Amino acid sequence: MAEKRRQSMKLEVSRCLDSALNDLILIWNEIGIEENQRDDRQNVVLLHLQNLLDEMVREEKEMKKKLLASVEICGQEVVKLSAELRVARFEPEEDLSILQVEKVLRQRVDALKREKKERMDRLETLQKTEQLLCDILSTTPMYIPTGTVPTDEQLKLLQEHIETLRADKQQREDTFRIAKRNILDLMDLLEQEPNTSFERDVICEEEETFSLSMENMDALKRLQEELEVKDRDNAKLAADITEEIESIWNRLQFTDGEASKPITMSGHKPSDLEVLQSELSKLQELKKANLKKVIDATREEIFIWWDKCFYSREQRNAFAAAYNDEYTEELLQQHDEELVKVKNYHEANKTLLESVKRREEMWKQMLEFEKKATDPNRFNNRGCVLLQEEKMRAKLNKDLPKLEKVLGDKIEQWEGQNGTPFLVDGVRFVDYVEAQWAAHEQHKKIVKEQRVNARSKETEHEMRWGSKPTTPNKRRFPGTPNRTPKRMKGANGTMVGSPRLGSTSVMPSPRSAGRPPHMGTSYMRTNLPNSPIIPSSTNASDCTNLQLSVHIPFPSPADKLKITRQRKTLKATPKKLRQTPSRNSRRKVLGEKNSELSFSTTMSSNSWKPGRNTSISSVGSSCPSYTDFSRHLDSENRQYCLSSSVVTSPQRSHSRVTGM
Repeated sequence: MAEKRRQSMKLEVSRCLDSALNDLILIWNEIGIEENQRDDRQNVVLLHLQNLLDEMVREEKEMKKKLLASVEICGQEVVKLSAELRVARFEPEEDLSILQVEKVLRQRVDALKREKKERMDRLETLQKTEQLLCDILSTTPMYIPTGTVPTDEQLKLLQEHIETLRADKQQREDTFRIAKRNILDLMDLLEQEPNTSFERDVICEEEETFSLSMENMDALKRLQEELEVKDRDNAKLAADITEEIESIWNRLQFTDGEASKPITMSGHKPSDLEVLQSELSKLQELKKANLKKVIDATREEIFIWWDKCFYSREQRNAFAAAYNDEYTEELLQQHDEELVKVKNYHEANKTLLESVKRREEMWKQMLEFEKKATDPNRFNNRGCVLLQEEKMRAKLNKDLPKLEKVLGDKIEQWEGQNGTPFLVDGVRFVDYVEAQWAAHEQHKKIVKEQRVNARSKETEHEMRWGSKPTTPNKRRFPGTPNRTPKRMKGANGTMVGSPRLGSTSVMPSPRSAGRPPHMGTSYMRTNLPNSPIIPSSTNASDCTNLQLSVHIPFPSPADKLKITRQRKTLKATPKKLRQTPSRNSRRKVLGEKNSELSFSTTMSSNSWKPGRNTSISSVGSSCPSYTDFSRHLDSENRQYCLSSSVVTSPQRSHSRVTGM
């Protein structure tokens, strides 16, 4: 292809040269130039052509040289920029021409230069922001070598550093605002003005002008802490003065009108402290004027604190001033010192003393539960009290030893730190607990021995003199009324016995007191003659030793025959035609029939007492005297009775007569 273009070029040059020579010859002919001159002119033309071609070759060689120089320069710049930007070195392809290589390298150089410029511009912007934050926070900027192109990693680290500085700035600004507000409040409470230049910078200057350096922040924190300490000291001083004022006032025990109540201040500013101090001075003067009253009140307060600290008798007796009756200022001072001493002891060991107090309360509660456990009436309870007490006792028996162990370990640690024993009632806590448990076990043993001895004496007494019958108290059922219902009371307010039992029942029958009981068999529904009747006029003295057993008599042969016929009649009646009376009608019929019976229950002297309104009194109203009653008890009228016990004469009131 290149050879073809070359041949074509040659032909085109030859044609152009021939055409130009022909034109020159024609012009020379027209001008009339001679042959020798024409040769010179042809040589000049040839020389011009040669010079032109040489110039063109020379220019192309120069361009090639420039291209090679550009390739060299661009290659060097690519290497340099790649090193500065810390990127990989660029290598052009091998099959490219010089012009293509130069173009590729030149484009690569332009790209690297743009990247370098962008990095440097970004670095400049970030460094300006960083420097501003560092000036506010008084910190050192991040180090990046001057004159070098930063890497992407360095720019990223610089950006993170700036974000950290911004967060620190925001946090310090918030801290400064809060601290400034607190300092203003504290200075107001302390009634204090800014004295130093730093305090004036904090209080008076604008927040934007304050340097948020670490030194200033530390100084700001120290200033706030100092003011807080002063405020706490003032508050404690005010509380102490107020407590002392109240203590002295309570000791003086002034009645209304004797003296004006001291002024109390709710704040603790210096002006408030001055007022409190003035009131305290006044009370000090009143205290000196009322020594006896103040000393006695101080003693009572000391006794209370002694109890809180579990002082023993020996420890209390060691303070002899508590029993001195010579009321002087020295004695008052001794009492004040003792009060301060015992209060400080209680405050220093408040946790242990409160734990000991809680253990004492649990101990007393345990003793109370054990005392209730021996009470025979503990089962007479409602609302599951026994179950609740049992749960509480189980929890107490579990928590008490645990508390004693934990408290013992704490007291042992306290004794190791202080080098002195922790005394409870004058002895070490461990010894105190062991002695208490030992005394408790000894007491239980003594009580048990006393109970065993009492039982032995009781058994010996019963073996010698006989046992005394005792009837245990009946347990009241749930829902049993505490008072006697009106329907069970008689006309004179006495209890009405059950018509079935002839005596008062724990569960009364729903039947009214005046209605007679039902009979168990059919022959009891007939009117039985010769039934015994207890007269209502019988005195209590006549029935003191009377034992009367009256039984329902056997029916006579005629009654038996009548009963048999009735049963057969019932059997012969068809089932559909039978009429079963209702319960109420049957009860009514039985009541009417039984009203004719003179007596139908078994009764003893223990179940009948005069004045008791039972069914017997209503039946016995038909017998005006005991003679009428005893007339029915002779042997002729008792031929159908199983047995009976009667009194034949006043002299034989305890004799028994048995008949068949």
